[in-house]
Amino acid sequence: MYLSEINKVVDGIIYNDVYINKIKTNSKEIEKGDLFLAINKGHDYINEAINNGAVAIISEIDVDNIPYIKVNSSIAALGKIANYIRNKYSIPLIAITGSVGKTTTKELISLVLSKKYKVLKSLKNNNNHIGLPLTLLNLDDSYDIIVAELGMNHQGEIDYLSKICNPNYAVITNIGSAHIGNLGSKKNILKAKLEILNGMKDGYLIINNDDKYLKKIKYKNIIKVDKSSLNIKNLNYQDNIEFDINNIHFKINTYKHLLIDFLIAIRIGMIFNVDLNLISEALVEYQNSEGRLNIIKSKYTFIDDSYNSSFESLIGGLEMLKDENKFKYIIIGDMLELGKYSYKYHKKINKYLKKFNNKQVLLIGKYTKVIKGKHFNNVENIINYLKENINTDDIVYIKGSRMMHLDKIKETLN
Repeated sequence: MYLSEINKVVDGIIYNDVYINKIKTNSKEIEKGDLFLAINKGHDYINEAINNGAVAIISEIDVDNIPYIKVNSSIAALGKIANYIRNKYSIPLIAITGSVGKTTTKELISLVLSKKYKVLKSLKNNNNHIGLPLTLLNLDDSYDIIVAELGMNHQGEIDYLSKICNPNYAVITNIGSAHIGNLGSKKNILKAKLEILNGMKDGYLIINNDDKYLKKIKYKNIIKVDKSSLNIKNLNYQDNIEFDINNIHFKINTYKHLLIDFLIAIRIGMIFNVDLNLISEALVEYQNSEGRLNIIKSKYTFIDDSYNSSFESLIGGLEMLKDENKFKYIIIGDMLELGKYSYKYHKKINKYLKKFNNKQVLLIGKYTKVIKGKHFNNVENIINYLKENINTDDIVYIKGSRMMHLDKIKETLN
């Protein structure tokens, strides 16, 4: 690809032309023949990128002695380039959004489809205006399918992402309370999630039909997923979740509230003609991402759910613990971005905690003060308390928004 070809996309001011291999935004990853796209503080590392072998630059400032394109906004240029690369290849793109379960569902769909196809997927939770385009920069003609995660916390963000990736299949996992502080109501959250359709032409919307908001959606090409739509038989929620579809047995090491994510992955596998036996094999291989209901067994059992928190995901985690007979330390940090609803949603947690015996609730944060339990001023105090009181075979469940840094508990005591 020539620099002049890219300039037609970004509509900047070009200074000389040159052939480039790959486009990268991390100066440390630059290899000879690459283009360095300077984003935000990346402008401070232009010289490092050149020293590492960059043959061209895209930036918001002038650059000396190398071909470059000057643009008004490097982030806007990134989005335009990503959309250009996406549309160079006529392959299906599955875009996933939802209040809870986006990353899990993305990983499950990728696992299932990888049994038959080469899949390009969003790494970790690269789901915003920078992360999604960076995923698409890796696209080439060796891939068969793209699986992309779209995140948001304000109106208009998914609209932007959808118009970059132009999905053929749009998945919405659920409508929950996450970001309700920014969006004001669940109806507005639904509206924001439906922006995923704005970049899609004649594609399919795939929804969780157990969600009371999503099940009311009317769309010309809609696929509703629930237990009945997949004709599930012999469903059993014991140590694992087990069920049959078309006489194929599924045994999944997961929790009840995550079942819908697995069912969506199964349905998409069926749409893409992946054999049900292979789908079953793929789902057995699934491992939770770090900080997402990871069970770590050492002297104690840690259930690390500290990656982030919302009301729905916390209640799902508590439901999982409800029937556990061992003594449980339930550590809860603030759920953020709930705005004027913050105290209301935190107070509602008390109703679920009443169902537990053999437990102590340890709390940290501003809003958790309305939850009944023992409150701490910082994570270090929680760690010291656990060191003094925890017994072998106890269970420690950790849940809170990322800003609460509850992952330190696992790192210190594990």
